[in-house]
Parts: sequence; structure tokens; C-alpha cells
Amino acid sequence: MKKTFEETKDDLPYIGKHPNFESAYFVLGFGGNGITFSVIGMDLVSKMLKNEKHPLQEYFRFRR
Repeated sequence: MKKTFEETKDDLPYIGKHPNFESAYFVLGFGGNGITFSVIGMDLVSKMLKNEKHPLQEYFRFRR
């Protein structure tokens, strides 16, 4: 059976820079919490663009 809805293994999205694409920022894998995670993603990427740390940054990084 083909799934039409996928999530990450830990149900959290990936937000930030991917190690293989240093000049791009990603906000991926919202699951069923798209509105909540999109707001968090906007806040995280906004901080990253200003070279500031966000307290949740480590929870959403790639290769966690």
C-alpha cells in the first residue's frame, strides 16, 4: 500500500542548513503539525539568517 503522508522517524521536521547544501535553508517534513512547525521554521530561519542562535535549533537540525 502506497502511503500518501510521510513523517520523519522522530516526527519532527528538518529546519535549517543541510550539510550538503550550505547555501540553502530548508523547512521540511511538517507532518500533521504544519501550521505550528511552519511558524517555528520561520522563526528559526530568521534567526539563522541573522547569525543568531535559536533555543530549538538543535531539535530540528539535519542528521540529528
